[in-house]
Amino acid sequence: MSHNDKRVHKVEVFSAGCKFCGNVEDEVKQIIGDNDILITYNLNDKSNAVEYYRTADKYGINSVPSVVVDGKLLSCCSSNGFSKDNLAAVLT
Repeated sequence: MSHNDKRVHKVEVFSAGCKFCGNVEDEVKQIIGDNDILITYNLNDKSNAVEYYRTADKYGINSVPSVVVDGKLLSCCSSNGFSKDNLAAVLT
């Protein structure tokens, strides 16, 4: 179910790889377009911890999973958790 928007979107996924994050990265991959850019930040990847926290702070991320599209935190991620429907709506 990839979107039909012709623009290229930058989609960033913030996860801890835990049961609460579930399969968010896989769900995002199913929704985004083939030309969209996907960047994944995993809290458990200690080699990128500085970049993870710096980037999460820049977007105001306080919990995971969270998804950012084109520099904007999805509204669902600031309160209720990730929503596939919310991501699909932003990409169209």
